[in-house]
Amino acid sequence: MAELSVDRLHFRRGRFTLELDRLQIAPGEKVAILGENGCGKTTLLQLLAGLLPPSGGRVRYDNEPLQKIPMIRRARLFALLPQFSDVIFPFSVFEVVLFGRFPHRQGNAFSAEDRQLSTEMLARFDLEDLTERPFNQLSGGEKRRVMLARVLNQQAPLLYLDEPNAGLDIRHALEIFSLLRERPETIVAPVHDINLAHRFFDRFLLLKEGRLLADVHRAQLTPALLTETYNVQVATGTAAFLFQH
Repeated sequence: MAELSVDRLHFRRGRFTLELDRLQIAPGEKVAILGENGCGKTTLLQLLAGLLPPSGGRVRYDNEPLQKIPMIRRARLFALLPQFSDVIFPFSVFEVVLFGRFPHRQGNAFSAEDRQLSTEMLARFDLEDLTERPFNQLSGGEKRRVMLARVLNQQAPLLYLDEPNAGLDIRHALEIFSLLRERPETIVAPVHDINLAHRFFDRFLLLKEGRLLADVHRAQLTPALLTETYNVQVATGTAAFLFQH
């Protein structure tokens, strides 16, 4: 499993800038990115995954610069769940999940093992009854679960998940966050539901206007810090953060 490190990362697009001086994420860590809309959460994820070129600085995996890592090795190193996922062609649910095995394919065909792993992943995400359904006929929450299954089926040691619970009902959100917490992969995920993030993640990167305001662990995630991050008054209830207008 690779260690992720960032050194003096800088990105500019129009009037928006993102700056991150130093960051290291060890194998197996579960890291949530928190902050208001437009603070740079998705931009940071795209920079870490090489989907956006930085204006300056370096992203490294085991001290190897990202730009020197070939695409096929990247696909074996990390997997990305984008904020919005859709499929143009009329693929079935099974086919979409099977595509997660593409980096491991030998020759021009998927193996019996690839198909078996895909079937097991469908079961893990409660998708067995939708196996042959066209992906584009699914609800938003069903699509999200299929794409999560595809990402995990890639068997990459590092997962970038942009709002993994978007569109999910509370039961599936809790089930999936529980599953992710128990998995060995490193997970870096922007999450809007702070209480869910606090329950299932161990480390928190708080962004504000393109800057890293804080890098803390669960015990250090205080109402005062969240108040500063979100510009709303935050208090603690018996088991949750309470946001007050």
